[in-house]
Amino acid sequence: MKKPFFGKVCIVGVGLIGGSIGMAVKKRRLARSVAGVVRRRQTAEAALKRKAVDETVFDLASGVSCADLVILSSPVRTILQHLKILDSLVKPGAIVIDVGSSKYRIDKTAKRHLKKAVFVGCHPMAGSSKRGVDCTDASPDLFLGAVCFMTSKNVKIRKFWNLLGSRVVDTLSSREHDEWAAGTSYSTHVAACALLRDDGLRKLLRFKMIADNPSFKEAARLSKCDPDLWADILLSNPYSARHVLSFEKSIAEFREALAAGDRPKLKKLIAQANVFSNKLSPDE
Repeated sequence: MKKPFFGKVCIVGVGLIGGSIGMAVKKRRLARSVAGVVRRRQTAEAALKRKAVDETVFDLASGVSCADLVILSSPVRTILQHLKILDSLVKPGAIVIDVGSSKYRIDKTAKRHLKKAVFVGCHPMAGSSKRGVDCTDASPDLFLGAVCFMTSKNVKIRKFWNLLGSRVVDTLSSREHDEWAAGTSYSTHVAACALLRDDGLRKLLRFKMIADNPSFKEAARLSKCDPDLWADILLSNPYSARHVLSFEKSIAEFREALAAGDRPKLKKLIAQANVFSNKLSPDE
C-alpha cells in the first residue's frame, strides 16, 4: 500500500475552506487520518456527514498533539490566538500552515511563538459568499485551478497544494502579499459593500430589473461576504486603510467632475482607468 503524504492531519476550524481541504485530503488519500477541531456539535455532525474529517474534537490540544500537519482555518483573529499557544501543544517537527487572507501579522506571530514546529503561511484564493462545511460550495474540488500563495518556500507544502489542484505562488513576502490583496481584493469588496448600502441605490429597488444589470450583480455578489470574517481580514491587513483612502480620493475626483459638468475631466479620468485596464488585459 502506498504511504500517505501525511500521517495525521488536523484541521482547526472546519468551515467552507477547512472542510473542503479535509474532503480533498480524504478523496486523494493524502493522510492516514484527518481530525477536525470544532466549537459546536452541529459543526462536528456536519463535518462527519460531509466526510470532511474522520473524527472531531472540541479541544485544541487533543486535536493537534499527534498531528504531522496542522491546518489553521479559522478567522484571522482566532489564528493569531492559536499561534501563541500551539508551540506547547504540537509535536516537534510538525508542520503548521494557515489559510488566512492576510499574512503579515500571522507570519510575524508565528515567528515569535512557534519554535519546535515548521510554519508556512498560505492563502488559497478559493471560496464563496456561503459559509460552513454543510454549504453546497464545500467541495473536495474547491481548489482545482486556484492560486495558492505561500509566504515561505516549503517543498512538501507546495506539493500538498499541487495535489489539491492549486497553482502555487511563493515569490511574495507576507508584506507584499498583503499590499497586493488590499489593493486588488479588499478594496473591491469595500467598494461593493459601500455601493450596496447606499440609500440612493436602495430607492431603485422598485425597479425589478435592477438585479439584471451584470455590473450590479457582480457588486452584489461581492457584498455577500461574511461580516465577521471580513471585518477580521480588513483590520488585520496594514494596507487596507491606505488603499481605501486612495480609492476614496479617486471617487472624489469623479464627484467633483460630475458636479462641475466637466466633460474633459471625466474623459481624462476614464481614459486613465483604460490605460491601466489595458495593461492588465491587453487582448480584451
